[in-house]
Amino acid sequence: MIRNDIDITTPTCTSTNGWIADNGNGTYTNPIMWGDYPDNDIIRVGDTYYMSSTSMHLFPGCPIMSSKDLVNWEYESYAVDRMEGDNYDLINGDVYDEGPWATSLRYHKGKFYLIFNINHDAAYVSIADSAKGPWTMYKLEDELYDPGLFFDDDGKIVVVHGQGELYLSELEIVDEETGQLSIISMREPGAKRNGKKIYAYPFPGHRYNGYNEGAHVYKINDFYYILTTPMWKHGSKKEIAIRTKDLANGPYEVEDIMTSFMNFWGNGIHQGGIVDVPQEDGTSEWWAIIFQDRSKLGRVPTLQPVTWKNGWPYMGQVDGEKAVVTHRKPNIPHVEHVEPKAPQASDDFSTNKLGLQWQWNHNPDNRKWSLEERPGSMRLKTSSVTDNLTYARNTLTQRVVGPDCTGTVKLNITHMAEGDMAGLCLMQKNFTFIGIKNDDGNKSIVIHDDTTEHVSVNLSENIKDVWLRAETPRHEYRMEFSYSIDGINFTRLGGRYDMHYGTYVGMRFGIFNYATIELGGYVDVDSFELTTTENQGNLFDINKKIDAERYDDQKFVSDKELQINSKTEWTSDDANSEYDLSISNLKDGDWLQYDQVDFGAGDVAWFNARVASSLTGGTLEVRLDRIDGDLISTLHIPNTNDINTYVNVKSDLTKNVTGKQKVYLVFHGASQNMCKLNWFMFGSGEFPQIPPIPENLTAVGVNESTLNIKWDDSPGALQYDILFDGRVISNATSDFSQTGLTKCSSHTVKVRAKHFAGYSEWSNEVKAACPEVVAGSSE
Repeated sequence: MIRNDIDITTPTCTSTNGWIADNGNGTYTNPIMWGDYPDNDIIRVGDTYYMSSTSMHLFPGCPIMSSKDLVNWEYESYAVDRMEGDNYDLINGDVYDEGPWATSLRYHKGKFYLIFNINHDAAYVSIADSAKGPWTMYKLEDELYDPGLFFDDDGKIVVVHGQGELYLSELEIVDEETGQLSIISMREPGAKRNGKKIYAYPFPGHRYNGYNEGAHVYKINDFYYILTTPMWKHGSKKEIAIRTKDLANGPYEVEDIMTSFMNFWGNGIHQGGIVDVPQEDGTSEWWAIIFQDRSKLGRVPTLQPVTWKNGWPYMGQVDGEKAVVTHRKPNIPHVEHVEPKAPQASDDFSTNKLGLQWQWNHNPDNRKWSLEERPGSMRLKTSSVTDNLTYARNTLTQRVVGPDCTGTVKLNITHMAEGDMAGLCLMQKNFTFIGIKNDDGNKSIVIHDDTTEHVSVNLSENIKDVWLRAETPRHEYRMEFSYSIDGINFTRLGGRYDMHYGTYVGMRFGIFNYATIELGGYVDVDSFELTTTENQGNLFDINKKIDAERYDDQKFVSDKELQINSKTEWTSDDANSEYDLSISNLKDGDWLQYDQVDFGAGDVAWFNARVASSLTGGTLEVRLDRIDGDLISTLHIPNTNDINTYVNVKSDLTKNVTGKQKVYLVFHGASQNMCKLNWFMFGSGEFPQIPPIPENLTAVGVNESTLNIKWDDSPGALQYDILFDGRVISNATSDFSQTGLTKCSSHTVKVRAKHFAGYSEWSNEVKAACPEVVAGSSE
């Protein structure tokens, strides 16, 4: 079922081309890249910083990026062009979740070294004279799990590696001209890994010593430091430092150096490297780039200051207990102004070289794509005969970007062959896509959720160009699709689909073309555009919701048991409890800081917040510049009778405020659990009324697995929620298709309207069933 594509969820937002962490005022906001760049390592060569990452089954693999300020990054190259073997070519198998794992990047005697391991195969090292490449890859003699490469000042070359138990292996350079390495240590009798076992992380009751892994090795002053990441008693993982003066023999000391969920609860920041930033007075600042798992959006890198205390490199603040969200940028002497920017994403395919934002799903078949056969486009020929995109070669991918984004591809479909399928997907291993199907000479636009076709719309014979669009709504691990035949007017198709989570790699946009009958067809990819609804980390406008967890700073004290400080928590009344967050554990005296709220010309009249509380008498003060600064509004927090039941509450501004301001939300009331805060906003004009209950709700079975849901618009409503079989589908528009249902099943449906002022009551419930489709009948 189709419906007009009207964006009512973010009416004040302007589309941009990616997340930008640089706030333009000498600060940055984490994550520094809101996309999947895991297993980070970081080095400095002269005045340039280089970062490596992991990309597993995507090729070219192991991206190398550069920066002058540690905040704004750009692609340099890939250290691995491809791996050999049928599985890497999606022939008689696959390597999803395999391929190159955690990388270690080092610079030695004029050469860049990138080492990684492939499980059940061996370790490999890629070497280049320049970060731009070319890279030459060598296979080593044994496996080195999560290798940490280190060139010691006594000439020795070692790797610390392993999981739980750490081992030390020795290497040597066997060709001075190329820098080629070889492992000279052996496996000890009965050992699980190469080299000498040097350390086992103490984690009582866990057979794998807390999965301690991701080693990075440094020598600073008189100590060797091994940074690794074991499990944390609060769940997820943490970062530790292991310290010794004798790397091979110990003794070894250990200290937690990063134990924080930052502002994304449940996933501890871990696995990264540290780097020095030399200062003019001969001292150095130290910084860490270390990732946080953001679930289906991938593992995103954060930049944390490093403070040396008693010889330990604590990341963030409060001895590693508090990861910074917003912080001053590194002080890098003599660096020229660095323009805030996002890594490249959109592409018009106007050059004869594929942009570095792109990676293929598994090894590409380079005979089956071209940037030269039709200049200004990428010609994508069918390379696999299959009925499953998971196993189709030459799917061209790039990262999905948070907190929300839209990908739009333009395809010329003139030369598709019989049985071909081409389009735009979101995938890890499993997938959902909008595509063009060529069947019996008739082309149609289809939605597939994995291998199941959910909806189809016929295309006219004279259509040559089609625009396909995939959107990832804010606060949802879901996706929606739409299409256009003029590139301007888009029509939504199908329903809202859950992202399929099944690999370590974060969600990807993918452009694909595969055959189901025989090879020979092709499509021309004219452009791909990626847009987001925001691009500057901590700058917020009026008349737009500000998510509470997007604070820049908070009141914080040492709290190793995570009981004292306010913290992020998944909301329980939202459909997407994995992603929509609130601030919980708030109490008297707590505060949240938001550095850049743009009040504009002074039109703001009211403050609005979505709060929950089971107590009476709490207040939220809105102050400027300091926690005791000018008071501009006081919001009285109502007792909602349940700490997990949220309501929208408004208070008037008592002063005229203009321009960009630092805002503090200061809480007063009970000494613990006084309230939770989901979001807030500053608004102009009259405060809106809660919209009325939507009327004339209908739910009609379109086919044996699809319901079409419609209702009349409610005056003043910005968004609608559907309660489908007791499950909320948020931010929906009428009409809405719920696809992929059990054949001939029955369902219950309600709908409610919402605005910044709050939610209407739910409508009356309607019941509907998917009709049975009799063989030979027409729908």
